[in-house]
Amino acid sequence: MKPGRALALALSLARCAAPDAAPVSPEDLAFTALPAGATVELVPTTAAATTRCAAELGATYCSPAAALAAARACRARLTADERAACDATRGCVVPYAPTRAGPCAPGATYASRAACMAPAADNCAFYRACLDAAHPCGDAGYALGFGERLCYVFIERRDEFTPEGQRWLRDVRTCLQASLATLAAAPSMSCDALADAAYASHTRCYTVPDNSFCALPPADVLRLATLLGPYFRDPRVAAQTRAVAEICAARNP
Repeated sequence: MKPGRALALALSLARCAAPDAAPVSPEDLAFTALPAGATVELVPTTAAATTRCAAELGATYCSPAAALAAARACRARLTADERAACDATRGCVVPYAPTRAGPCAPGATYASRAACMAPAADNCAFYRACLDAAHPCGDAGYALGFGERLCYVFIERRDEFTPEGQRWLRDVRTCLQASLATLAAAPSMSCDALADAAYASHTRCYTVPDNSFCALPPADVLRLATLLGPYFRDPRVAAQTRAVAEICAARNP
């Protein structure tokens, strides 16, 4: 049975089992599948959810119930048209259990500027809470227009990658934000200067020897090219792509 049809059937059964209860949403079912005590973050499925639910997306939850309450708060903040544009089978935000060492720390992931100097592993909140907060460039800037957007896309669509590809994406996600922490603490920068410095950090993170783009399965390379395709028009992205290709060619002559 296809996932969408299975989810619709589960929703129908849930309504029949508890006809007087509040309506069951796709988000609700996704959260019930998480183990108790899991560290949970929220990932948006639409641009509207990304903007309107920044507080919920920028927090860490230490139980599925707490994360579900935040997802419902986000959903309630969206207009009817915005909710209609959300993913039909998963809703407006989806849960994600990050790969992160140590105990769960509930609350805002970046509660202070000082926290930005040690970005959380396997997380996307840094771009809005730290980098764009320090150097506001809006949706057209690097932090929100490239970093945050693709960070969420690659988490949301991680199941389209092999296990090797998913590991690479997790490590790159953490490496890039660690590389950008000094920029978040830097004095005022123009949006172009920030983007130049940020893109310059990509090549190293993409080609770390023990988890390099150069060793990814062909299916992952093709998927990355498809998702990144719209960004290749930016000469800085094109230059970064050429630099990675040259490194891979040198390592695999």
